[in-house]
Amino acid sequence: MDARTVVAAGGAGFLGRIVVADLVRRGWTVAVPTRRPGTLDDLSLTLADAPGRLVVVPLDASGPAGAAPALARLDPAPSAVVASLGGWSIGPRLLDVAPDAWQRALDDHLTAHLRAMQAYVPLVVGQDDAVYVTTNGAAADEPMPGSGPINVTGAAQRMLLRAVAAEQPGVRFHEVSFLAAVAGDERNLDPDAELGHDEVAAAVRGVLDDPASPQLVRVAPRGR
Repeated sequence: MDARTVVAAGGAGFLGRIVVADLVRRGWTVAVPTRRPGTLDDLSLTLADAPGRLVVVPLDASGPAGAAPALARLDPAPSAVVASLGGWSIGPRLLDVAPDAWQRALDDHLTAHLRAMQAYVPLVVGQDDAVYVTTNGAAADEPMPGSGPINVTGAAQRMLLRAVAAEQPGVRFHEVSFLAAVAGDERNLDPDAELGHDEVAAAVRGVLDDPASPQLVRVAPRGR
């Protein structure tokens, strides 16, 4: 497919940076809204000679909605969003999770996705092959002791995408679910198997490129 302009929500995070680097190296314009613009200085330098373009859009206290006007001014206009929000954590069992920790998990892993959709879906409506992609993990499918909040929010994130897809015509919505730890992510302790960065990037890029992709794409390590 021809190069797109993509909004990468969470593009400054571990997984997001993998996707951002891949798309910029393939000639795409990738805009990353972030509250920590300085964390992308190293990636900007690395990609300085790439055929695409990395655009850093500072976020303020208003969150994604505050970035929407700057993103709407990009040329060419965004036609795709990749949202890699949240992450992984291990803590107490669900029955022992403190109220503030529970609320933080909801905010970081679920509400963040809703706020991103509310701000960024309208940007791509009306564009050719408008597409919105979220990333998720095995915790959305399988209970994992010590990561109950991630289990719950991961499963809810999947239904959030399905519900928004049912309500919003003219945009295709997809989830790319990674069923193993991503190599190099220190938050994953002693993973049984790992996915390489090339596998992660190819899976997301494949969904962006292929309008016939299923809504849910599961990515397992080779041989499993």
